[in-house]
Amino acid sequence: MQTLVNCEKLVVFGDGKNDIDMFLMADESYAVQNADNELKKCTDAIIPSNDNDGVAKWLERNYKP
Repeated sequence: MQTLVNCEKLVVFGDGKNDIDMFLMADESYAVQNADNELKKCTDAIIPSNDNDGVAKWLERNYKP
């Protein structure tokens, strides 16, 4: 997958069943707390809900340009 998107590491975020295929292809996957239960079974970790800015908080803590 990294070749397709021209990157070394693919980190993804999601909340619905439609994200399962993306989660299975990624190096790291994070579901928000209020995500679909099926998706939560495929994730590396669960982060705070999208109502609590879970993705933004993860990026602030983990993304170093």
